[in-house]
Amino acid sequence: MLVTWYFGESLPQNLPLIIFGLGLIGLGFLLAFNSIARFIRAKTGVVPFSESTTLITDGFYKYTRNPMYVGMNSFLLGLLIILNNPINFTFLVIFFFIVRNLFVIKEEVQMEETFGEDYLTYKGK
Repeated sequence: MLVTWYFGESLPQNLPLIIFGLGLIGLGFLLAFNSIARFIRAKTGVVPFSESTTLITDGFYKYTRNPMYVGMNSFLLGLLIILNNPINFTFLVIFFFIVRNLFVIKEEVQMEETFGEDYLTYKGK
């Protein structure tokens, strides 16, 4: 994003898009911080690959197994919409694939090993 900020020109700003972008940023914060709060209340690890002691399946976890990552992507998408430079969307795609390949896939394996059939049932919903 810094590269396009420095070298690229943004498209003209559009108030409805700015408002939409701010909404996505707010949604991103809500998803991420609500998920972190659930982990803290359950006294389970928040940091990726830390020990998980509780399988959380309520709240936003009813709808996605990764609300923190969805929140991060929502935040970035909102920011990119506000910055209004199409080149920046390349960074969102790269971020998505990095998170998916370096974190999500490995965390899924860890959760299956830790929670077994309970996690497989949750994953199947």
